[in-house]
Amino acid sequence: MCQELILSWQDTKTDQWFPIGRFSKHNDAYTFIYTKGAKQAKKHGFIELASMSDFNAEYRYSDIFPLLKNRILNKSRPDRQEFLKWLNIDSNNTDFEELAKTGGVKATDNLCLFPVPIKKNNQYNLEFFTQGIGHLTKSSQKRIEALEVGEKLFFCADLENSQDKNASMFRTKDPVEIAGYCPKYFAKDFKKLFNLSKESFSIKVKQVNKNAPEQLRLLCEITCDWHQDFSPFAEDKFTSIN
Repeated sequence: MCQELILSWQDTKTDQWFPIGRFSKHNDAYTFIYTKGAKQAKKHGFIELASMSDFNAEYRYSDIFPLLKNRILNKSRPDRQEFLKWLNIDSNNTDFEELAKTGGVKATDNLCLFPVPIKKNNQYNLEFFTQGIGHLTKSSQKRIEALEVGEKLFFCADLENSQDKNASMFRTKDPVEIAGYCPKYFAKDFKKLFNLSKESFSIKVKQVNKNAPEQLRLLCEITCDWHQDFSPFAEDKFTSIN
């Protein structure tokens, strides 16, 4: 169960993403802190979030933060059950679980959320959607529609990507086609896990949502041993300012 979300902000001029804060949930209390990435983002035009202007403060709410609440699909919408099915969660899951899958992306701003994985039984386990399906060839898109639950996908580094040294993609086995790109915020950690836990590293198809928007089309699951030398989002920009 997701207990912590990282909030990132994009500089639309450079397309660069910065982790600016961390939301956490403990029992019925919600907390937000700014990370050191917020200071980097400010140099690129980031403005403090509404009602949370102090980078050094810890903000607490007894209910989910308004910034998050308006990124959750209205629970009275008739299509909500289908939406939850696409995410592979049910109505008993927390709002954090929904945001962990969708990213809470809105057309009106340049913010995105992603989950902090939890170590369980010495395993790394995470469900995520592949990205960039709309930019793939028709042949690749047809291959994605034909994928079966449990089918293995192969993790491939995009070595000649001049914009992002950690850029990675997923491919199928036979016939070989690209099945989407790795979410930018997971790429570096996935690469670390592949190198540290290669024997147990596995990415498989969780479900294919043929009628969903492209960003919710292909749900995958990564599993591997949680190596003793691995920590998720270990870079300084993900840590608290204080």
